[in-house]
Parts: sequence; C-alpha cells; structure tokens
Amino acid sequence: MTRTDTFVVGTLVLVLALVAALIGVPALQLSSSTSPLASTPGGSGPTPVTRPYIEGALGAPVSVTPLTARTQVDRDLVALLFSGLVRNGPDGTLVPDLAERWSVDKSGKTWTVDLREDARWHDGQPVTTDDVLFTIETLQDPSYTGPSSTSWNEVTVSASGPHRVVFTLETPLGGFLQALTQPLAPAHLLGDVPVDALADDPFGQQPLGSGPFALVELTDKSASLVPAGDFVPVEEDPSAVPSSPAPPDSLGSAVPTDRPSRPQPYLAGIEFRFYDDRAELAADFRSGAVDGASGISRQEAAELGSDAGTRLLRYPGATLTTVLLNLRPSHPEFASPAVRTALLQAIDRVRLIDEAYAMSAASAPSPIPPSSPMFDPGADPVVSYDRFGASRTLTKAGWEHKDDGWYLPDAKKPVTLEVVSPTQGTNPGLFAAAEAVVRDWTALGFKVTHVPLPPAEFVTDRLATGDFQAAVVDVTVGLDPDLYPLLASSQTLTGGSNVMGLQDPVLDALLVKARAPGTEATRKAAYSALQKQLARGRYLLPLAFADEVVVAHDTLEGPVLRQASDLSDRFWDVLTWRLAVDR
Repeated sequence: MTRTDTFVVGTLVLVLALVAALIGVPALQLSSSTSPLASTPGGSGPTPVTRPYIEGALGAPVSVTPLTARTQVDRDLVALLFSGLVRNGPDGTLVPDLAERWSVDKSGKTWTVDLREDARWHDGQPVTTDDVLFTIETLQDPSYTGPSSTSWNEVTVSASGPHRVVFTLETPLGGFLQALTQPLAPAHLLGDVPVDALADDPFGQQPLGSGPFALVELTDKSASLVPAGDFVPVEEDPSAVPSSPAPPDSLGSAVPTDRPSRPQPYLAGIEFRFYDDRAELAADFRSGAVDGASGISRQEAAELGSDAGTRLLRYPGATLTTVLLNLRPSHPEFASPAVRTALLQAIDRVRLIDEAYAMSAASAPSPIPPSSPMFDPGADPVVSYDRFGASRTLTKAGWEHKDDGWYLPDAKKPVTLEVVSPTQGTNPGLFAAAEAVVRDWTALGFKVTHVPLPPAEFVTDRLATGDFQAAVVDVTVGLDPDLYPLLASSQTLTGGSNVMGLQDPVLDALLVKARAPGTEATRKAAYSALQKQLARGRYLLPLAFADEVVVAHDTLEGPVLRQASDLSDRFWDVLTWRLAVDR
C-alpha cells in the first residue's frame, strides 16, 4: 500500500503512510455548549466571545466530502467537518479521534481498530464500521478517480461487529497508522450513491460529518460552522427537553445540548468568506474584516504577515521540490554520483528559496524532511552552494570545460541540458525553481534550456515515459516518508513512480527496511542508513521543502506549528484556538 503514488496537476505526488508514534489524547479543556472565553480558563475577568473566527479564503468550495474534495477550500472544510479514526497530534504524533484504541500483530500486517461507541455523525446517527468499510471500499473501487485512488490498493478491510474493524496489509508498513487519518464518509447518507456520481451529489454542498465543527450554511460566498456540540438535531436525543425554540438555521438544528464526552472548541464558530480577487482579500485582511487569510501565495502571505498586529504562520511542509535526473544508460552525463553532486553544488538554494517561495521554505539536505522525526541530521552532510567547487568536482571526474561548454571524457560535443517543469501559471513555485536551476547551471558553464510544459504533457508525455533529461518536480513524501515508490528498482516497471529509471539493489534493500514496521528506535536507525546511502548515491537533487502558509491577526491565539502535508493540516489543534477580540 502506498499513500498516493500518482502524478497530479503537473507535480509528482507521493502521499505515503506515515508516523507510527502513539500517545494518548493531549489534555484539552472540556467545555459545554456555552460560549467559549477569550482568555484562558481561570483567568481574571474572561470576556465571552460571541462572534466566530472569520477567515478569508482565495477560492471556493466545489465538493465538500472526504472522497471528492477538489479544491483547497474543500479540503479545509473537510478537515473541520469530518474525522478520521486517528488524527495528527503534537510533535509528529498520532492520537485517537473516532478510534478508541488500536493494535497491530507481530507481523505488522494486521491492524485492529476499535471505534468509540459514543462517536456520532452530526445528525445523531452512530459512526460504525459500516462507515469505515464504505469509505475504504469506495477508495478502492475501480471507478473511483479521486486523489486517493491508489492509496488502499494493497489493504483488505473487514468488520467484526459495529465497532471493530480489521485492516490486513499485503506489505507491512511501519507508518500505516497515518493512513487512518483518512476522514470517514457517512455510509447511511452516501452508501446508495454510485461511486462515479459522488463528486456531483448534492451532499457535497450540504455535507454532514463527525468532526469538531458542524456546517450551518454553505453558499458560493461563505460557509458558517459551529462547534459540533452546539449542533445537535432533535433526532440524536429524543428525550432532551429544549429550553428555547430551535434556532432558525437552514438545517433546522435543535438547541445546544452538552456533550461532555468529547472535547469542544473554544471558538464560538468559524466563518469562511470566499474570494476570487486577491487584492480584495488582502484589503479585507488589512482592514480587519477577516481574522485570517488562506490560499494566497507565499509572497502575498509574507507581505501581509509583515504588517503590525499580524503574523505569518509557516507550517513546515512535507513536499519536496527536487530535480529528477534521467538515470537510464541513455544518459551517461548523469551516471556518476560525483557529477550529480556537482550539479547540486552549483545550485544556490538560498536564492532559489527566496525567489520561488519568498523564504517560506526550508533547504532540503535530503529527500527526508528535516522536520520529520525520522530525519538524521548527521547522516547526509549538507552540500553547500559552491560554483567553483562544482567546477573542480567535474574536472576531477574527467570532464573538460571549453569555450562552448562541458565535455564528457573523450566526447566530441559539449553536453547540453534541458530542464522541464510545469508552466508558470500551473505551478509558479516550480517554474521559478526551474528558472533558478537553469540560471545556476548556465553560470557553471553548461548550455541549458528551460522547457515549461502544460500539466498533461509534463506528466503523461514526458515524465511517465522517461522522455526527459532533468525535471523540476514536487514530491509530497508525507509525514513519515516512504520513498520506495519513487526510488525502488521495481517501481520503474510496475506502474510505480520511479520515472528516473533508477536501478540500485543496495538502495532497494534499505528502502524496504525503512518502510518496515518496528520500534521507533529501529525505524530511525533504518532511516539513518537509508539517508547515508542517498548521500552516497545522490540519485536526485533535493532543493527545498516549501512551508504551508497562512496569515492571521494577533487576535487569533492557539495555533501551534507542526509539520503539514497539506494546508488543511493546520487545523490539527483547532480545539485550542481562541479569538481574543476584547483587546
């Protein structure tokens, strides 16, 4: 099983099974359905906050379901409205969500998960193993074409009663637990909808989930959410006696009732306002009409976050911007690890990060994110920018530099390099990164051309067929990086993502060990060994890990930065957010 090993919108995306470290639920203040407080509980003179946190988002919802989310706004809403069996916790951990407990057998192939018996959908219906089976079986359906279409290919799921589900893996994966953050969809509402009709089903505009917030209203201009404990339809508790008439919202919710068995948010609610004009969103943020702004570029976020009373929230990303080289025998120019290292040494990654990501990125010392618990800083020495050192390395490898370029040993013509990337409009960051690579390799003395391509041509016609020399791509390696689909020899021929044509049996064995189950210490040791081999082989040229960014006014309190594979991951600690509007 791999998390996602397909190409998406001009970028190579590998979303893979992740963190296996397990801890209990962090201590969260339990609240009733009364209004949250602006100050910390127990402080002097807390002021009730009656208005929601308001975020301006560039974009609009299309289909708000865990199975069909298409836009960033869709994914943001899904993260708040729907829950998975587990969720991201602090410091790279995973904690229970709809699951109460789980276990794995000694082989690492069989995972048993027990659901919370008090878990409910927002309409009051219980969350059961039917919902788990429906969600996973939909993702496995041949007619399903969503972003997670290959995520569960090697997993068999079965139920043992309404609250116990068993996952059986063909290949044991140490990071399988991260896959269980997959939000569940309600079988009782979607089970009769054909898989190929899910994306256009009305449910996507009237979603009903099991997450920390429930939807009150969704239009093409805005979305209004309230804490799930404040949205309890009458059907959930027929014995409840309302103390006041039901509020006149569009879904006919009943009066709030306490649900003390589950932590409730401090926020009185969340309101999204959707924008299609960047300037209008920026103006509303500066005027205070919205508390936060999302979906904007890193450059725009950095500018807005520099204003007084605001801050830029930079979540360390798990998407690697890298140069993939064609390592097939037909490209002898990349055959030597020393030459590949020289090409990396010639790239000014600090300048690239400034130009492509407005400094909202971390330099990538290896394909393993520095923010990952599996990263070993001593395993792969940093390759610093040194153009003259790169020239010396090429010369030492037998290359010769003449007036018209660099020559391979005994070659009669200079080596020319072609760098392909998505077009600027498709992916501005990758386009800018490719421009930087071309500039730096030209300065090293190569003749280099940059060929930006539309997504379909970039992915299908060039990368997937191996018809490229060097490509600048994004690889989402995730929070527990499984590089097997990208680098393993077998993945060149079996529909995997080894588009470089890499064949190295030594690396293959280390890739298998790194993805295998084991203790945290065992897995870290395996990743350290893998990183050392990646440094020796220098199979690809890692450039940067771009941050996921959002900008907010200082009145928003509580968000804690942790590694994120998508901007929607920023809501991992939304239960502890506060809106200090009284100052």
